[in-house]
Amino acid sequence: MDEDFQIHFAKGENFAMRKFHYHDHYEIYYLFAGERYYYIENRTYYVQKGSMIFIKKNEIHKTIAGGKLHERAVVYFTDRFVDQYHGQHMDMLLSSFMSANRIVELNNLEQNYIENLIFQMNNEYSDRGRQGRSLYCETLLVQLLLFASRKMKETAEAAHIPMHPKISEVIEYCNANFLKSLTMEGVAARFFISPFHFSRLFKRYTGFNFTQYIHTLRIREAQKLLRETPHKVIEIAGQVGYVNIAHFNRKFKQIAMMSPMEYKKMIKSSGIFTTDAAAASGTPSPAAYESPHRPI
Repeated sequence: MDEDFQIHFAKGENFAMRKFHYHDHYEIYYLFAGERYYYIENRTYYVQKGSMIFIKKNEIHKTIAGGKLHERAVVYFTDRFVDQYHGQHMDMLLSSFMSANRIVELNNLEQNYIENLIFQMNNEYSDRGRQGRSLYCETLLVQLLLFASRKMKETAEAAHIPMHPKISEVIEYCNANFLKSLTMEGVAARFFISPFHFSRLFKRYTGFNFTQYIHTLRIREAQKLLRETPHKVIEIAGQVGYVNIAHFNRKFKQIAMMSPMEYKKMIKSSGIFTTDAAAASGTPSPAAYESPHRPI
């Protein structure tokens, strides 16, 4: 590797590495869409959308075709790129590479956070003349590594807590119907749970309140449409269940940490995903925030 930091994107179907290989730098593999199998040393991992794999230096590894169209990003970095960190800080940043389990599976909100970091890395890396380019890439990488370290620790601590079977059914229902008009009370009644008990169970087993979870599903779908279609922002807002464009813009910024137009411009400038036309948005006057008891 001729640089201490690199990031690359790829999109394809039934692609696999031609042979096992290894290298003297660290690798982070993130899957935007599809599924893969990833062999590292003596273990094969099943990787699906929203998962990260961490490969440490000189480990023999190989991706294996998963049979579906997939989109992925790969980040490479050397020891020199993070050599200012020492002792416990370095151990913490590299802990995901040293863990017995090398995969981190992210929920929808976490995927938004990590994908935004990756897109920012790519924008910065692609502009070779930008002042402070290497430093900014380093700060983004440190954020990603610290998040992954915390996530792995939390996952290990919570591994003994099984998903509540009723909440598992609720999540499956929400994932299939999040574009519809849903209320917590309505979904709770559908599964014969009192609203109070439903709210406590949902928060305990998912980490989300119900409204936040539905908004996160919708904004993820909006991000996908912004990446892959030429539709205008106001059209996408309606497609993902928002009647009020101001409310959509507000929720998008809360979850994606940027406005829909800023996200669209970032994707377009990165060249990661392409569409046939640029999106545009209207600017109607803001409306009052919807009550949590109304349909989302």
